[in-house]
Amino acid sequence: MVVILRSFPPPTDGVRLNQSGTQAFIGDKSYGSGSLYITESCVSWISDAGQGFTLEYKKISLHAVSRDLTAFPHECLYLMVEGKLPESAAGDESSSSSSDEDDQVTTDVRFVPADKGTLDAMFEAMSDCQALHPDDEDSFSDGDDDGYYEDAEEAELTQQGQATLDRLEEMFMARGDNPHVHPNGQIQLEAPGPVPEQGSEEPMDQGQFEDADG
Repeated sequence: MVVILRSFPPPTDGVRLNQSGTQAFIGDKSYGSGSLYITESCVSWISDAGQGFTLEYKKISLHAVSRDLTAFPHECLYLMVEGKLPESAAGDESSSSSSDEDDQVTTDVRFVPADKGTLDAMFEAMSDCQALHPDDEDSFSDGDDDGYYEDAEEAELTQQGQATLDRLEEMFMARGDNPHVHPNGQIQLEAPGPVPEQGSEEPMDQGQFEDADG
């Protein structure tokens, strides 16, 4: 992927997290180390050389913490961005197309901090800020008196959003990830658990086969 980085001053308004020593990957290409700024209005990354890029929340389909080193060689904050980045070259092979009728194109963006212990804080900051930018299609009608849910987890995704999550779950399961999908499109990825050794058995309940009559 060819991305033209531009120079711009570090954001100062609404900064929820500033993580220095963070590598940026677009597709599989590294753009070096720099500072990640998670703000209330956007996500920005600026390299140590002073150049970077900015992502709008409404273009971020989902974000996730990925710790599966079989999928990517570094633990990272993973973002799926709708479309090609504005500076991306056409025909990029690292972007993926869905099988949906709209043939939507997405770009994989990953942020790898030097201190992987900060990943959870990065995820939480992303979640808080992205919640400030709900999808317009998910807004309830003003004329619907019953247009609310007592439990936020029962809120329904749009048809396109659900299709995207279903496709992602299938993709992650196929490559061995254990995805935990949240109702708002956030996903936590963990590496596959240990496989039981052959011949091992679960402990049996001693009373499982006792005579019911005593």
